[in-house]
Amino acid sequence: MSKTKEVRNAETKSVEDYKLILREFARDPFSVATVCPSSPFLARHLASSLALSDAKVVVELGPGTGALTEAVLPRLRPGVRFLAVERNPALCAAWRKRYPKYDVIEGSVADLAEICKDQGIDSVDCVVSGLPWPSFDAELQEAGLSGVHRVLSSGGQMASFGYHIGLLMPGSQRYYKLLAKYFSTVERLRWEWRNLPPAFVTRCTK
Repeated sequence: MSKTKEVRNAETKSVEDYKLILREFARDPFSVATVCPSSPFLARHLASSLALSDAKVVVELGPGTGALTEAVLPRLRPGVRFLAVERNPALCAAWRKRYPKYDVIEGSVADLAEICKDQGIDSVDCVVSGLPWPSFDAELQEAGLSGVHRVLSSGGQMASFGYHIGLLMPGSQRYYKLLAKYFSTVERLRWEWRNLPPAFVTRCTK
């Protein structure tokens, strides 16, 4: 494939992703909570914050159209078990079409422990989260983080991202307090200013 054709295909994919996410946001803003995919800059920043090259099992929560997935997969060793969990049916279908070699389950983070058990996964080394945690109510935040904590191995890590404006939301403040409850270490890493809007990555270690 020529470089020009690759660029055109990437641009077409990007436009399709924007349209899909915008449509799903309009239909269900609670579960999508964004109007555009994460930028490649944020995706690479988040993926590089985890020890993915040493992981045996990796789970991605809320993969959407695959913006984070695209940065994660090249960092995995051959034979690594990779599982995606996506609540939105349309996004789940789009992700499955884009990454047919990998498993994606249509489900909620609240059921993560049960999903992993059904998939024969005893423990997870790294969790990559694209979920809009601050927009979740208290019950879902608690159930979701409890599930992540249950499946993570000792020393396992989760990386998620947030926006400056989100820090002012009550749900965001509640979420970061819960992180301290479920993880031994919570680190806020540098900002990625090239994302729209600018975002920061949070890395948590069990």
